[in-house]
Formats: sequence, structure tokens, C-alpha cells
Amino acid sequence: MSRRPVVHQFTAVLAGRDAVGHHTLVVDDLLREMGAETEIFAAHVHPEVKDRARDFRTHPDHGAPDLVLYQASIGSPVAEYVLTRPEPLVLNYHNMTPASFFDAWEPAVAAELDHGRRQLARLCRRAGHAIADSEYNAAELRALGLESVVVAPVLFDGLGGGSGSGGSGVRSSGGEGSLVTMLFVGRLSPNKCQQDLVAALAVLRGGFGLDVRLVLVGSVASVGFVAAVEGLARELGVADSVVLAGSVSEAELAGWYGEADVFVCVSEHEGFCVPVVEAMGFGVPVVAFGAAAVPETLAGSGVVLGDKSAVSVASAVARVVSDVGVREELVARGRVRAAELGLVASSARMREVLAPLLEQATP
Repeated sequence: MSRRPVVHQFTAVLAGRDAVGHHTLVVDDLLREMGAETEIFAAHVHPEVKDRARDFRTHPDHGAPDLVLYQASIGSPVAEYVLTRPEPLVLNYHNMTPASFFDAWEPAVAAELDHGRRQLARLCRRAGHAIADSEYNAAELRALGLESVVVAPVLFDGLGGGSGSGGSGVRSSGGEGSLVTMLFVGRLSPNKCQQDLVAALAVLRGGFGLDVRLVLVGSVASVGFVAAVEGLARELGVADSVVLAGSVSEAELAGWYGEADVFVCVSEHEGFCVPVVEAMGFGVPVVAFGAAAVPETLAGSGVVLGDKSAVSVASAVARVVSDVGVREELVARGRVRAAELGLVASSARMREVLAPLLEQATP
């Protein structure tokens, strides 16, 4: 590079604890380490990171960058602005939930998601290159006509679990007096299918006779959907065994991973799924429905199910919590996979991806 490249990053929302927001901040740090001058612009900047970004509407007052990097995850007026910029554009794609999941629950949200996907198609026509955090996401961009796509995982800290802290002990059985904690972390959202976890819980408590509680950690994406999940729990007689923890602090989240005996994901749409990696880092075995990017993220480190019927999920969970050998193998594999996707390894991969883009920006 003949001079220091100038890179302007854009994102819809910048928040320190949000996965995309944290990724954006780490990318900014990496770019600076690599010699670039950087700024971040967003439509909404949370107070805890207000010193790291500017309102995107102030951008015209600044000098033209050599490269624009857009963190694409939702529809946003930021995308409309980015589409007007003449500079070389690189997308960093984190996936967008298909609107069909929200049609019956939140029509307004579904409309926004439809708008976001239309924006994505336009961004793919405009961009010269893209970074996708999974091959699943990369395939979507290629299908939209963007050929120059490379894969680099989401950059996240893993709550310290990857260092070997946390994690529950190996249970030899789920017998009397031994409460089993089944955990899922993610927004209470139709695409994440928490109702299927409630159904599996009922089978575990009834057909398998296990003392199990289901802990659901995450913010609410649809009030109507949450009401339906709670209604199903009452109908199946397991409402007293379902904990809706809501949005929690990092310390509280680490605590839930520490208490968990098994992490269960039956989501039908995930572009990467950071929580399964966090769980593995804490030594929690993972059982997951093999949809979207989840099998790719797990890479053989968890139990991947071909269907998510209540009986199938319950059978897999029962085996994991009762078979010490299976559990130990999953924990060992999970820790290796979590390290492969941890911040050190993923940062090295991101540097590899960013280096040629910076060279092209300032030949």
C-alpha cells in the first residue's frame, strides 16, 4: 500500500453486546491494526459505544473513503445511503431472517424483512466483494449474482468460556433428585421455534420421566409468539418447568451456561448461531436440528438431528444427559470447535480476508 487506506464502516445499529455490533467494533480494531484510518457510521448508536461511531447522516461532511464496508443484517436506511456512495463497496453479510417466519405473528416486521432482502439484492449488484460469516450465507449472496464472496466467521469473545471456565459436570443419569437444565439462548422469535423445545420438554418429563427444566434466554421479538409458547407450556402441563429469563447481562448469561447440562437448538433459520459456539466453549454438549448454517457451525461437534419432532429431540437429550461417554466426547469435540471459531483464530482469518481488499483500495 502506498499510503494508509481510509475505510468507512456502516451498520444499521451499533451496540456493544449485539453480535453484529461487536463484530463491527472488532473489525474496526483489526483495520486500525493493519494500518487503515477508519470510522464507523450507524443509524442508531447505543450509549455504551457512543464514542466509537457517528450518525450516518453526518457522513457527507467527511472526506471520501477508499473503501466502504457495510455490515448487512437487516433492512435499513443506512443501506439506501450506502447504495448512493461511489466508492468500492464490500459487504459483510450476517444473514436476514426470511419474512415468512413473521407473517402470521408480526406483519410489520415481515414487511421490514422483505424490504431488507430487496435491499440485499441491490447491494449484491453494487458490491465488488463480500465477506460471509458462513458458507450458508455465502451461497445466498452468490445466488443473488455476487461472485466474489469469501467466508470468515463472526468475531466474538465467547464470554471467556473458550478458556475452559464454566461448563457443568458430567451427569451419569437424570434420575430422582437430579435436575437437568436444558438451555437455549436466542431471541424469542418464530424462526427459533421455542415451541418445539417446550414440546420436547413435555416428552422428557412424561415419556422419559426425567426431572428437566427448560431455560430460554433472550429478548422478545414477538409478543404474540411468546404468548403462544407460554400457552403451549400450560397446555402440556410443563409451565412450571419453563424459565423465561429474558435479556440478561454477560455475567448472568455465563451463569446459565455454567448451569446447563445440554444446549438444545431447534431453530429453522440461523446464519451462523453464535450461542452454540458459546455453549461448546463452556463445555456444554449441543443437540441441534440440522437446519440452515447450524450443521456447518457445529462441524461434527454436536448431535445434529434430521428432524425435530418432540420424540426425536427428547431422545437425543436423554441420551446426552445419561450416557457419560457420549457426553464426554461431545464436550471434548465442542471445546476444540469453539477454539477454531474463537476470537484469536477468527481474527487471523479476517486479517487474511481484509488484507487484499486494503491493497486494492490503495494500489
